[in-house]
Amino acid sequence: MSEKRGQEQAIEWVMIGMDPKLARKQGMPTQIPIPKSEFENLADKGLNVDQARAWTKAFMAGEIGQNAQWRKKNNQLAAQLDGFVDKGPVWERAQKAFQERDFEKALQQLKRIKSLDSDDHMAIFNMGSAQANTGDFAGALKSFKTVRPTFEGDPEFHVTVGQVHMALKDNDSAINEMVLALEAKPDHQPALDALERLGVLTAIYENPRDAGSLLYVRADSVKDYLTGLWAAEPRDLGYYLEQLAYHERENRFEVALAAAEQAIAVAGDAGSVRAETAKITALRALGRNEEALAAAEVYASKNPTCAPALVELARSLGAVGRVDEGRAAVDKALAIDPGDQIALLARFWPAKTDDIAAVQACLPALQEFVETHDQSAGAWRSLARAYLVVGRTEEGINLLAKAVELAPNDEDLRAEHWTELRKQLRYQEIIDLAEKLGNMKDRDWQLRWNEAEAYFGLQKTMEARALFTAINSDERLHVDIRKKAKRTVRQLDMGPAVQMNPGQNV
Repeated sequence: MSEKRGQEQAIEWVMIGMDPKLARKQGMPTQIPIPKSEFENLADKGLNVDQARAWTKAFMAGEIGQNAQWRKKNNQLAAQLDGFVDKGPVWERAQKAFQERDFEKALQQLKRIKSLDSDDHMAIFNMGSAQANTGDFAGALKSFKTVRPTFEGDPEFHVTVGQVHMALKDNDSAINEMVLALEAKPDHQPALDALERLGVLTAIYENPRDAGSLLYVRADSVKDYLTGLWAAEPRDLGYYLEQLAYHERENRFEVALAAAEQAIAVAGDAGSVRAETAKITALRALGRNEEALAAAEVYASKNPTCAPALVELARSLGAVGRVDEGRAAVDKALAIDPGDQIALLARFWPAKTDDIAAVQACLPALQEFVETHDQSAGAWRSLARAYLVVGRTEEGINLLAKAVELAPNDEDLRAEHWTELRKQLRYQEIIDLAEKLGNMKDRDWQLRWNEAEAYFGLQKTMEARALFTAINSDERLHVDIRKKAKRTVRQLDMGPAVQMNPGQNV
């Protein structure tokens, strides 16, 4: 014991001053005792709150801290240092309560800290967070107001306050806080995400295949930003079609329209059916139905044997109420391409494609059409889908297989067949089909995803992980697909994975 006391007495202490604002922000005294031996390393290591508390505890238990004369002479500092030590266990209990999401308990501990030290603004800030998590938004805002002069300019503070305003549906105040957070730290992700949810910003990929190209643009300026980007250098048709597909999927039809127009211009006399029909679709989606109809009439008149052109004409006629003319255009489209899925939907399917009774009622006419056009893979595909809706699952899957035989190069169709097999847990069949195809690395990502899911379904985790990893590493794919594959790999590494349906396209 005497040896330990001698060691304590041998410590030489240096008292360092803290900036008052920083002290309040960290819940620390305005002066902290530091062992002289540690002072030189402080600039490199920084001052850790837990270490500062440990030093303070040792100092106050030592010769100086226990000296009545020193305490009397430095009574205000001594009180701060005693309080700093006393708060330690209470802070630990508050932090544990936060980890356990017991916000009521955390709030009780933080109130206790506040009673010990009203200048501990970190405790009051955390009180506000706990109050918000218990639904006391008014109390939370009151706590945040108390510490605002201390935390002004801290992006985490502004985001936290903004989230309370969002909970109260006070979007203007929420936006103001998120803007302040970005002024403090322009790349602060929580603030960017919040402004996206508030509709102020839109997250876009300049290159849909590059995760590093993610940026946030004012929601009312996305088109202007992107058209400026596109004009910065020459672009080919493939570039604009990729942009078109990406922004269509995201329902940014104003941008999709601009990309379609650029694609049409680049295609020139060679033309682009994809771009022309996408332009008409985008115009309709924007409510510009008369313009869509005018564009569809012009394009269909120049391309009278183009089924997609006639389909868009039919849809545009329907949008302006000219239903009979639209039906006639659909019939013309089906005469050219009996497998056009959109035309088949318009001609034979009910408005609610998941209404079992309505789909059942449409089956006779659809079956008659398909039997008349039995060499059309698309026709069999539509009938297969109808069978699946009404519960004739085995027949539906068999018809999809028949359609694949008729159109072996249609990988989207093949992927739909595999997806239905996977839904029925017929994993080995998928793997057998994949083996027949041979090298899968250049196949459609949906086929590769189904193959990976099939291996996982058979509890062949190593094979599944390798396939999902390959999808994640494939830079040709959209970044969202690669991210989904990466998340799945992480889930496989942690334990049972959540299976993800790759979806299907019409």
